[in-house]
Amino acid sequence: MLNDRIIEYINKFIKKLNITDYLGVIVYGSYVRNQNKNLSDLDVVIICENYETQDCGSMLIDGVRVEYFIQDIKRLYKLIKLEIENNDPSHLTKFATCEILYDKNNKIKEFIEYAKELYNTKIKSSFDDYDKFSIFSINNRMEDLESLICDESFYAVYFIVLEKIRVLYSRINGIIDLPIMKIRKLYTDEEYSKSYIFSEIHTLPNQDFINLYLKCLKIDDKNIMFNNLQNLYNYSFKDLDFNPTSFTLKFKSKAPFKV
Repeated sequence: MLNDRIIEYINKFIKKLNITDYLGVIVYGSYVRNQNKNLSDLDVVIICENYETQDCGSMLIDGVRVEYFIQDIKRLYKLIKLEIENNDPSHLTKFATCEILYDKNNKIKEFIEYAKELYNTKIKSSFDDYDKFSIFSINNRMEDLESLICDESFYAVYFIVLEKIRVLYSRINGIIDLPIMKIRKLYTDEEYSKSYIFSEIHTLPNQDFINLYLKCLKIDDKNIMFNNLQNLYNYSFKDLDFNPTSFTLKFKSKAPFKV
């Protein structure tokens, strides 16, 4: 439940923003989960009807940073439907765990119930030609990375490849994608991950993957880091009948690469 202090912040924010023609207001994030810290943002979505633009911004209210979005409700319905299909449920997670602050005609409640229904739909695992090309691309970056062990650019390439592996592993195995800035805490804090994911349908990767991934987060000797990443790569795609060093893909529609 939103406490009186949060409601006061949001009321001041809405007054300062000077917006009156809206269907409702929802709040999500750390303040709703009672996990906010000194630097936490207060996350707000203002939902309108027949709103032509998609607005985002931030505003300081009594020392608290309010990050906000203003969205049209019809656009949001389309957005969340696409998200679950593409395993990119960044908005769905917000709506599934939010609190409704204002709802002028019950349309916000209907939307949130629909969002929660979608969010609690099991994600289908995927392994199509685009996923195969992604593995091929990651494999190439792994080879590039090995040649960069004596170069300072190693770290930039290393962490890009690490996240490509994590995201693709999730997609192939029907695991919900999660924001990169929260991954370590989600993988190491069980209570936090339960409150963040907030669904019995969606789970984290298995513990073997998590352990290998967490090893990759440690800044160490570059050779050790590369070996850790290689172990994660091998584990993530070992059960797939696909060899990225010897294959041919034929794309009838637009290919995911440029010559």
